[in-house]
Amino acid sequence: MTKKDKIKQIISDFHQREIPKLVERKHNWSVSAGKIFSIMGVRRSGKTFSFYQIMKEILEKGGDLRDILFIDFEDDRLDPVSKGILPVVLDAYYELYPAKKSTTVYVFFDEIQNVDGWEKFVRRILDTEKVKIYITGSSSKMLSKELATTLRGRTVAHEVFPFSFKEYLKYKKLSPEVVSSRNRVQVISAFEQYLNVGGFPEIFDTEESERINILQEYINLIVYKDLIERHNIKNHALVKYLIKYFLGNISNLFSVNKMYNDLKSQGYKVSKDGIFNYLSYLEDAYCFFPVSIYSDSIRVRQVNPRKIYSVDHGLVTACVWNAKENTGRLLENLIYVQLRRVSPWRGIYYYVTKNGNEVDFVVLEKGKIKSMIQVAETIADRDTMKREIKALHEAMEAHDIKSGTIITREEENEIKIGKRVVNVVPAWKWMLVQP
Repeated sequence: MTKKDKIKQIISDFHQREIPKLVERKHNWSVSAGKIFSIMGVRRSGKTFSFYQIMKEILEKGGDLRDILFIDFEDDRLDPVSKGILPVVLDAYYELYPAKKSTTVYVFFDEIQNVDGWEKFVRRILDTEKVKIYITGSSSKMLSKELATTLRGRTVAHEVFPFSFKEYLKYKKLSPEVVSSRNRVQVISAFEQYLNVGGFPEIFDTEESERINILQEYINLIVYKDLIERHNIKNHALVKYLIKYFLGNISNLFSVNKMYNDLKSQGYKVSKDGIFNYLSYLEDAYCFFPVSIYSDSIRVRQVNPRKIYSVDHGLVTACVWNAKENTGRLLENLIYVQLRRVSPWRGIYYYVTKNGNEVDFVVLEKGKIKSMIQVAETIADRDTMKREIKALHEAMEAHDIKSGTIITREEENEIKIGKRVVNVVPAWKWMLVQP
């Protein structure tokens, strides 16, 4: 069987089955004429099901399933994926459906970063064929680099993360509108479950041991597909160690110099530049996100330690044996990902006051501070409450911010300090008022 015949079979197989059932996610995924829609995110976060949701909407508007060309470039029937495969895909589709040459075709290419030269092909068919194009990838920098050059001004980019708490409630068929006492109890209980299991949809209805196995396999998939294979990494042991280290130290400050010395003492051979590269690869694969200190000075941001967050706190509870003993760190990771989810193109930093007190997050919009947030599992202890409020109040005064937020596991209050207000909000409630 030729490569084209295999592709025809893949296309025909897709057209013979129904769109899978899905939990619809909030989105704005319309594509203007002459634009390519790109979806980026970590593996298993729901990028392909985002495709299915868009396809479903096309069909609900009167489209035909055969109007859709869908190819997953990690389908093993396509191995090996060569540079010249994309023209063959289009030829195979039009040979199956010649009449589609004169109608709009909705082209969905999944994990397209696996194909060398994909961006030039996509640009060409966008200009010469009657198509609307949707692409996904598990690589942020690989896609953004190519989108910013060959496809500059021709794309609309969207990040997909594992399910938010709102989406988790939707999956559980619970209303986020907390009205009755009974519903409130159910929502809070669901939040405690979510804080433990995370947001990857495949694990929602699994037993604990199976959940752990699945999420550990996700890590292995990222290691081999998005790191070792993509970047031709030879030192497999070091990559695995770094992932384990970062998962065990989410929300902590991370210093390349300190890590270099630690690795050196353990016998690992790696340079400081090598560590920066590995961290860049992990961020590229949407696995971890480094957060810099807030400063107008680029040099200050570069020389100061950064904080590290995982794309999903469920990976932490699945891979770090004592993670549940410090749910405050899980809570902080959850809040970071939610901030990133709703503010992907804004700046998110941590802040240190002149007195050396730390605020977990400052969020910028158009270069100006929009919000300041502290995260603490509880502020029931008087000393903890004083420490958290002091840091936040110092930062608010320094930038003339009228209100700040402390997100806790369950406490709720409003604390007035002079002309400023600190709102203490339970995490589950804060998550429900996010866009």
